[in-house]
Amino acid sequence: MQQDSKQVQKWGFVVANAKFLLDEEEHLAEVLRERRRYFQEKEKDMDFFIVPEPKWLDEKFPDVAKRTKRPAAAIVSTDLVWITFVKLRVDRCYKGEIECSKEDILASAGSVGEFEDPELWTAPYNKYDGDWWKVFLPQEA
Repeated sequence: MQQDSKQVQKWGFVVANAKFLLDEEEHLAEVLRERRRYFQEKEKDMDFFIVPEPKWLDEKFPDVAKRTKRPAAAIVSTDLVWITFVKLRVDRCYKGEIECSKEDILASAGSVGEFEDPELWTAPYNKYDGDWWKVFLPQEA
C-alpha cells in the first residue's frame, strides 16, 4: 500500500556522521538487510530509508546539525519502535521525531561522497563493500 508522498505523518530518525553510520558501524548493514528481507517476505512496502545529508536537519534541528560532523546521514522510518531499536544498536547518534511528508523526510541536500578503505583492517573477515547502504536510498528502495 503506497502512501501519498505529501501526506504529513510522524517519522522517527537517527542521524550521525555519515562515515560513522555507513562505514564504521558494520552491524547496521545486517540490521537493515534483515529488516528489508522481512518486509519482502511479508510483501510490505519499505517504511525505512537512508537519507544522505537530510535537508530538514539544519532547518528543524539546528542544535543537532551543529554537533553532527558533516557530511551527515539519517535513517528514517514511520516505525518509531524500530527507530529506538536502531538507536540502541548504533548508540553514538541522535534520535528524534518529526512530523512531515514522505517527500520532505526523504529530501537530501547532497551526497556523502565515497569512503576510503582503512589502511589496516584487523577483523577476521573482509570489510563490507563501501556501497552496501545505497540500496536503502529512497530512489533505490
